[in-house]
Amino acid sequence: MDGVPCLRVSQCHAQEFRKCLQSRGALDLSLCLLKESDGTVLLPILPSCLSQLDLQSLRTTVASVNTCEIVWSQSPLQSKKGGRERGKASGNKLEKILQELLESHGERWTEELKGDIPRSFQRHGDLVLLVDGCFSLPLWKKMDQQLWGAVAKGLGAKRLAKMSRISRDGFRSPVVTMLLGEHSWVRHVDNGIQYEFDVTKCMFSAGNITEKLRVAGFDCRGETVVDLYAGIGYFTLPYLVHARASHVHACEWNPDAVEALQKNLRGKRSVRPLHDSQRRQSTSNRFFCACYVLHVLLTY
Repeated sequence: MDGVPCLRVSQCHAQEFRKCLQSRGALDLSLCLLKESDGTVLLPILPSCLSQLDLQSLRTTVASVNTCEIVWSQSPLQSKKGGRERGKASGNKLEKILQELLESHGERWTEELKGDIPRSFQRHGDLVLLVDGCFSLPLWKKMDQQLWGAVAKGLGAKRLAKMSRISRDGFRSPVVTMLLGEHSWVRHVDNGIQYEFDVTKCMFSAGNITEKLRVAGFDCRGETVVDLYAGIGYFTLPYLVHARASHVHACEWNPDAVEALQKNLRGKRSVRPLHDSQRRQSTSNRFFCACYVLHVLLTY
C-alpha cells in the first residue's frame, strides 16, 4: 500500500484522538497532521503500530463519533524537526550497541557494517523477525551468540528469528531460523484480536489490515460466513469478534495453519468444525448455505 497510514477523524475531535494515539505509542511524531478540505483531519500513524490498532476501541473513545477510519494519504505530510530527531535517536540505539560490541572484540565500525544492519523487521509480541539480507557480512559470525543478544537489546525484544525465503511446499511456508529464544510460538494483536502462530511454520499477513478493518465494520448478526483459505484466522476472527457473524465455516488445508487456527478459535462462539487438510478436495463438492463467501489468495 502506497502513502502514509493515517487515522481520519472529524476536526472537532482531532485533538482527543491525537492524545489517544500518542498515549498508545501509535502516533507518528515525525509528521504533522493534515487538514482536509472536507473538514476532516489526518493523524499520521506509525506503520509498525497499524496492525495493532483497535479501531472499535478508538471509535468508542469519543462519544457520538461517526468519522474514524484508517486511510492511506497520498498527500505529502510535513515533517517535524523534533520528530525526526527522536526517530533518529531511536534508530541509532541498535547501531550504538553493535558498535560497542564490535569495539569490545577489537573490531572497527565501518559504513559497510552500518549498511548491513536491518532497517525493517516484523514484531510479534516479544519476538522480532528479521528480514533476509541483514547481518550477511562474515565479521558478524565472529560475535557468535553475543550478536543476537545485542540485537535483541537494541530492538527491545526477548527473542529473535530470521526469514530467508518462502518455500515451495504448496503452502508457501516461511523458511525461518530461530536466532534467540527457546520456542517459536508468538502472540500478535491485530485490531484488538489476539492471534497465536508458529513463526517458523506460518506467516502473519499485516498488509491486509485495511480490509480487516472494513470487515470489522460489518453487521453480520444472524448470518453465516464461509472463509476459504482461512489461514490462522486472518478474517475468520474479525467476522466472529467484530462483525458478530452467527456461524463461520473456516476452510484451510495447511495443517500448521489449522493448528494455529484451532488455538485462535478457542473460546470463540459459533464456529463450525474446520474443513482441514485431510479433506482438502472436499470443498468443491460441499454445499454451504451462506450470506458471505470469502475467498482470499494472498501473495508475499
